[in-house]
Amino acid sequence: MSKENRCHHCDQLLPIDAVYCPSCGFKIQDWIKAQSEREEVVQQTSLVGETVNAFMALIRKTPVNVAPSSAVFLERQPRSMLRYAVGAVFLLLAGLGISYGGEWLTYIGLTISGYAVPLIVLAYIVRSDVYEREPLAVVAYCFGWGAFSGIIAGILNSVITETFLGVGGAGFIEEPLKIYGVYQIAKSARMRNEFNDHLDGIIYGAAAGAGFAGLENFWYISDMVLNNAYPALFAIFIRSITGVMHISWSAIAGRSLGIAKAKKGTIQRSDMLPGVLVAAFIHYLWNTLSGDLSMFLILPFTLGGLRNMIKAAVEDEKRWGFEFFAPDEKE
Repeated sequence: MSKENRCHHCDQLLPIDAVYCPSCGFKIQDWIKAQSEREEVVQQTSLVGETVNAFMALIRKTPVNVAPSSAVFLERQPRSMLRYAVGAVFLLLAGLGISYGGEWLTYIGLTISGYAVPLIVLAYIVRSDVYEREPLAVVAYCFGWGAFSGIIAGILNSVITETFLGVGGAGFIEEPLKIYGVYQIAKSARMRNEFNDHLDGIIYGAAAGAGFAGLENFWYISDMVLNNAYPALFAIFIRSITGVMHISWSAIAGRSLGIAKAKKGTIQRSDMLPGVLVAAFIHYLWNTLSGDLSMFLILPFTLGGLRNMIKAAVEDEKRWGFEFFAPDEKE
């Protein structure tokens, strides 16, 4: 039986020339026509075009202008999320332990303060997924990966960034590392049907950014506070802002992975590039511009861009029928 004779949503057999699926009510003929148009557009995509799209999505709400792949409606088979919950705890503790030994426990208040704002912002982003919430265990896993990737980033920054790129080039090391864990989730046979579109990419990317930010924050906050360089509240405030930026940068990279899934139905390693390039460039500006320009130009631009990406993704899901046909996945 050809794929055209099965419903793209519930995979039930269809009568010939069916307009609606008799099982779930999905509209068939319009979908087939839209899929043909989508394939033509996807064939014309390029790295430059997708990079421009990733940047423009920060300036204004940028909807996906083609019908999504049927892969965005695929449902993950019910499986235990325990391995991801355990993995999240292991990655987080490994990141903190290898980076700081037992110091993060000695100054647990500073550790918590470094993670507080990133976790609050992450919770807001997770709750923006109104039609199909992501499993918290997998969100936590990406959070843990973000913390663990900080170890690798620290090594590569000392070897590569400080020697060849300068301090502003840290984003070209950190952004690919943070999003690589999200890529592994999106490609895994176990979870790829959970990773449906660009809103999912934003959420998982933000989780990786939050985990990285908290790990990094402990070093900066403890250094400023314990050396009496700044009052504790000021140090926490400044580092919380940078933490929110890390979340935004990783969300940009995650969105590009989700866009690829929505348009093509599959994800390749190269699909990380558009979002990573944009995120790393903004990260570079944040590190190299004066403090005033970073705070009053880069910060509001990036936060406004994060809001635009989320709103556009939610509207895309509504336009695609997620209000009625969102994948129904059990924890």
